[in-house]
Amino acid sequence: MSNSTPDTPQSTNELPKLDPVAALFALGSDVRWRMIKLLADGRVMSTSEVATAFERDLDGIGKQLRVLAAAGVVDGHAGEDRRQSVYSIPATRRPAPGIIDYGFCVIDLNKA
Repeated sequence: MSNSTPDTPQSTNELPKLDPVAALFALGSDVRWRMIKLLADGRVMSTSEVATAFERDLDGIGKQLRVLAAAGVVDGHAGEDRRQSVYSIPATRRPAPGIIDYGFCVIDLNKA
């Protein structure tokens, strides 16, 4: 008997299914799309690091990262304060360099 729900991973290689509408909404912003490209190689970055890389304000970048995390497009982990929250794209979503698999679609950043 399993205590898991359909959206709970069964193993470390499985991820919860994403809501395609929420995920595509999250990916539909130019700023958020640039964030996906930045994180696509597996790096883990804090809100402050992303804001610095984009030369944008911390609050605006933090909001955009939270949209991506809420949709499940990136993993987000809270830090002691919002500047230290970190975000990444899990390895299980990155089957090959430049490829991101969201279950309902596969994105080839090599062609984007």
